Amino acid sequence: MDIKNAVILVTSASSQIGSTLAYHFASLGATVILCDKRTQQLTQAYQQCREISDQVFQFAIDDHSLDSIQDLFTFIDQQVQRSPDVLINALTAEAMPHIFDQSASDLFTQRLSLMATTLFSFGQATAERMRQEKKNGVIVNVIAHADYQDLSGFDNATSMVAGFTQSWAKQLTPFNIRVGGVVPAVEHDDSHWAEIQDELIRNAEYIVSNDYFSGRVMAA
Repeated sequence: MDIKNAVILVTSASSQIGSTLAYHFASLGATVILCDKRTQQLTQAYQQCREISDQVFQFAIDDHSLDSIQDLFTFIDQQVQRSPDVLINALTAEAMPHIFDQSASDLFTQRLSLMATTLFSFGQATAERMRQEKKNGVIVNVIAHADYQDLSGFDNATSMVAGFTQSWAKQLTPFNIRVGGVVPAVEHDDSHWAEIQDELIRNAEYIVSNDYFSGRVMAA
């Protein structure tokens, strides 16, 4: 896919990974829509992107319900006059409670459910729109971590991304929609997280650009 001619929707755009991905694709000439809950960080990310491109838009979403996501697509139709060619489904993994914590069950369920809902809701809505319009689209599921000192939620998030990526690719290949995933490799305690984030971004760009990549997860 030619990134310069693509419309790219970035979710969780107020997070560090989401805002960095949005800035990167804006710098490559894509039309970029930043989407997240209404926060000061979303506005800051949008303003940073606008410094390098005028083909940047922001949309503050109320929640991850189908109605809210449809409002997002209505906004994109009105402002861009084209639906997204690419979904960058960004997710920040949250730390998970210890198995012996008294509140572990409820907290674990809430956080795992939020991650799954965030990924699935945007993926489903965007894939349906791409299928309706017979668009050769791309969905990239990307995860990072807010606090690399506590990686207790990383295995769960990585497994979720791998599962969604592989199952969606099988379902969407007949419609010429590619799906890829990008996760950080966290085997080493002395990892340089800034470098890993750069690698996450390069891998996401590679998946979007490579018309033969689908159904696989890349580790940075």
